[in-house]
Amino acid sequence: MALYGAEGIVLGARSWGEADKVMTIFTRERGLLRAAAFGCRRPRSPLAGAMQMFVHAELQFAEGGRIETVKTASVRAHHAKLSLDLTALAYATFVAEVIREFMPEGIADEAFFDRLSAILTAFETRNPRVTALAAVLQTLAAAGLEQSYERCLHCGTPIEGDAFFHAQENGVLCADCRTEDSADFSGELRTLLTGLEQLDWENPPALQLRGGTLMMAESLVLAHVRELVGHPLRSLSFLSQLG
Repeated sequence: MALYGAEGIVLGARSWGEADKVMTIFTRERGLLRAAAFGCRRPRSPLAGAMQMFVHAELQFAEGGRIETVKTASVRAHHAKLSLDLTALAYATFVAEVIREFMPEGIADEAFFDRLSAILTAFETRNPRVTALAAVLQTLAAAGLEQSYERCLHCGTPIEGDAFFHAQENGVLCADCRTEDSADFSGELRTLLTGLEQLDWENPPALQLRGGTLMMAESLVLAHVRELVGHPLRSLSFLSQLG
């Protein structure tokens, strides 16, 4: 088996056999991949500490026909604060599930890897609800599945101020192109969505948010995610339990 090294962030884990896990890891060098971590559920396993959700680690993999194998792991960051804040953990788990659903396997995206690292840091220090919305918007954009907020879908006119949104076409319409089944789309909502989609995690601005606008943004993006996935997201049931 050929060995290779990679820097990765754990985004999923499920138990397998008596002491093993199947991991989902987003790596800098190869993008999203799945790997077996044999024996990592044993307390004395050298892999035990690194094979936990949201751990950022230096890893060595053995290539496999259907699935890679984690051979060694050295922790770079635990993001331990997430385990102490149930709300932040729930929103981060939702983002991890969205990434697993939409980011392609085996395709490197270094810019997205750096963004993911910054997102996890933001979950430890910033509003987790807003952080999650921005993270999902940016994940959809990275996967080529974003909605259109800045130009009319039909005529291409740049949108200024209030407009209309067509859910089935996943984008905004100007007043001249609006249809009967399009909904009001305020300039405030558009500014919030575009601002979060383009948010710089290294230098995040101070955001002035109204609760109603944030709820509308969440509803619009979540409906889009559900339509794309086509099945219930397990992390949303976790979030709903938090009220």
